[in-house]
Amino acid sequence: MDELVSDRRSGYLEGDFEVLTDRLVLSLDGFSGETKPSEFLAAGLWAPEEAAVFYAALSDDILLNICAGPIQIHFRVDTDFIEDGDAQKYLANSTVSQVVSDIDSRATLDSIYSYPQPAFEEIPGAFNWNLLSGRDYLTLAR
Repeated sequence: MDELVSDRRSGYLEGDFEVLTDRLVLSLDGFSGETKPSEFLAAGLWAPEEAAVFYAALSDDILLNICAGPIQIHFRVDTDFIEDGDAQKYLANSTVSQVVSDIDSRATLDSIYSYPQPAFEEIPGAFNWNLLSGRDYLTLAR
């Protein structure tokens, strides 16, 4: 099964578990659709050094992905805090520390995927992805 939790559905995760099909139930272990990227990285699911965090601007939006082993977690960031709404300009003109500080609390879980091979950036070369290690992201988010 390639897709663990898909599209908009993951943003609604709540409770102890999520029934995906009549034969598949996902234990949430305290996670929800409101769990922030830094909370996933700090939860001990994998060592932060083993995770890669990618973020990029797409039009007026900011996308953020955590890749760890075969798992990829996608987030969307509420960009209402960007004065002119230009996410690309914001990323180009902000320090990495400022970006992580601004986006972590505004990130909302979009989807979670599981692949048969290690996950890496969503579409190589499709966006101007910025890369941070999970450890660096956690350090900057605190």
